[in-house]
Amino acid sequence: MNRKELGKLISALRKENFDAEGNRLTQATLAERAQRRDPQCPLNEIIIGKIERGERANLDADLLLSLANALELTAGERREFVLATSGFDNRQIYDVSKTPDDILAAASQMLADIRLPALLLDTYLDVIAVNDILLRLYETTFGDLVQRMRRPAGFNLLGFVFSSDFEAQRAQMSQREWNSFAAGNVIYFRRVTLLYRTTDYFTALFAQLRRNREFRWFWEQVFYEEKRYFVGGESLEMGTGDSGRFRYLTTPMVTLTPYGNLEIITHIPRNPETADAFHQLADGAPSTAHRLSPWPGKNSASAPVWLRAMPRST
Repeated sequence: MNRKELGKLISALRKENFDAEGNRLTQATLAERAQRRDPQCPLNEIIIGKIERGERANLDADLLLSLANALELTAGERREFVLATSGFDNRQIYDVSKTPDDILAAASQMLADIRLPALLLDTYLDVIAVNDILLRLYETTFGDLVQRMRRPAGFNLLGFVFSSDFEAQRAQMSQREWNSFAAGNVIYFRRVTLLYRTTDYFTALFAQLRRNREFRWFWEQVFYEEKRYFVGGESLEMGTGDSGRFRYLTTPMVTLTPYGNLEIITHIPRNPETADAFHQLADGAPSTAHRLSPWPGKNSASAPVWLRAMPRST
């Protein structure tokens, strides 16, 4: 990420922050926040303006730390932010010899071969594919999921979690489990999307997600959660007394690509009962990965219908 791109990212991150009166942070109010946190901080309105315009070439460690603190980034976001300041982008870091189709085919085959519930996510937490065992776990069908395609953010994991379609699963969680689950997923979303906050797709996706009141609350409250340092993986319980409780971990397996990372999220049983239940779900299930949303393109003809219907930015 070059200095102009980094400047646009910092500007986007600033505009995601609001003051106590609900106003978006300006360059001046961001500088004031930084000074309140650390009176010795080198940031001021002029410097922030130069950084956002890509005119500041020297970004030393103290300056970057002050920015990360003033922007109130989560632990996962701070890590991605530091990587962004290196000056390199994904195409310079990762192997470019394989085509996107080759990469996706390999990840999809791995997803199909996993004999546990699993799904494939991209850097926006859009669900790229699911295996049959996951469909059985959530008592849904591929056709049911396809129906979500025309809905705004229909294939996004958080779009699903904060929708009425997730009510049955949410009802199987206690309030404490739901809070932990929702906060963990929002923190996960903040981390993986950080480098893409300036894209048209993220802008459209985020606008749709923010229409949900609960999403807005968790987005703004994650800093106060004990799970602030969540960087992947989740311990969950789901189920009722009649059907039994599933206890499992969700663990990511990351494919690093120049087009944005892909993550297979696998449900790992935590007790013998869940292991037996997952084995029964897998019994007779075909080894299939069902494709749901495009990758890596988001703004082409292969983009979700709801995005193609939106006016293009100028």
